[in-house]
Amino acid sequence: MKKWGLAIIACVLIHHAAFAQQNWNDWVAGIRAEALEKGISADIFDEAFAGIHEPSHQIKGLLHSQPEHRLTFIKYRNTRVDAYRIAIGRKEYKKNQAVLEAVAKQYGVNPCFIVSFWGMETSYGTYMGNFPVVKALATLAYDSNRKDFFRKELFIALRILNEGHVDLADFKGEWAGASGQPQFLPSSWVKYAVDYDGDGRKDIWRSKPDVFASIANYMKQNGWQTGEPWAIQVKLPRKFDMAMEGKTIVKPVSEWNSLGVRTEDGKPLPYQNLQGSIVQPLGGPTFLTFPNYKMILHYNNSIYYAGAVGYLADKICQGQQR
Repeated sequence: MKKWGLAIIACVLIHHAAFAQQNWNDWVAGIRAEALEKGISADIFDEAFAGIHEPSHQIKGLLHSQPEHRLTFIKYRNTRVDAYRIAIGRKEYKKNQAVLEAVAKQYGVNPCFIVSFWGMETSYGTYMGNFPVVKALATLAYDSNRKDFFRKELFIALRILNEGHVDLADFKGEWAGASGQPQFLPSSWVKYAVDYDGDGRKDIWRSKPDVFASIANYMKQNGWQTGEPWAIQVKLPRKFDMAMEGKTIVKPVSEWNSLGVRTEDGKPLPYQNLQGSIVQPLGGPTFLTFPNYKMILHYNNSIYYAGAVGYLADKICQGQQR
């Protein structure tokens, strides 16, 4: 009886696998037909999907994985922005200074922040992820809670290949489909990628001029204010109402000053013509953040990430002043 039971289970599993395979094959056939209607070359599509016989089980596992235990901000910052990353950032700034400063001037942004985003996203282009973008997006378009979103991203990814902006072998990224040295989703590539070197490709994978200009364009379009700070560390008065803490609570800096908020050395707040928010990540310190901080949050809506990007940019800029 035990053998019969195992045989029945095996038959059920084989039938289920065959059914799942047919569903996947039918889905890919539908995607192919729609892609060709959108002008994607059949050869490009077939090459992109060659070897993709099923959704990625690894990506499906990552999609449902639980977040790790939360670190304090300082531990996070010290891990993401260690002395080595700062040193390499300063070195890369000097090595690419001419194009960085030309790009920054054209777009009206801070070149240190271009380098900081680049460093935070892919360690200055040295690690862009190993997941094939088409397979990642196909998996998420086939089986996730945001199928429609990832389906659109998949068609844009195929368009990027079809137009020759990246070779398939280089089209790799993180598991949710962001790729290139700035880690853009395909839709972000459409909005922000720039062919700065004039070779006809918006190449955020291999061309540093294109990478820098694309990050700068992202900053400009999302509200970077030239010449303004991103944040300063502050001290709160003893009876400060912590209900006023948070990135969504925005007041004139002059009002924060009247509420007793001071600089770290106890002086009245600078930048009193700006708007700001009090942000206190887990474990401190406390920041008075400005509109440029909100721009950083567009890139990644995490106060830890924003604080680390700003810190790294400040350290890179300090290196240029020596």
